[in-house]
Amino acid sequence: MHAVWIVAIAVGIPVLSGTITRITKLYYTNKEKERNINLSEEAEALGDIQTSMNDLKRRVANLETILLDLENRTP
Repeated sequence: MHAVWIVAIAVGIPVLSGTITRITKLYYTNKEKERNINLSEEAEALGDIQTSMNDLKRRVANLETILLDLENRTP
């Protein structure tokens, strides 16, 4: 009977530790993938904001030009 317990422990411990190692590796791999996805989404959002800011600057410059032209036309 003791031999059965010894074999169960000798086989069970490596199997359990291997399973725990694999689960831990999968967990951290998924966390890293989520972080990379979040970073790419943030980068995309920042790119959109930068594009919008550039468009806004261009529109302000156009409005300033229009205002200067209107001021120059009125006596």
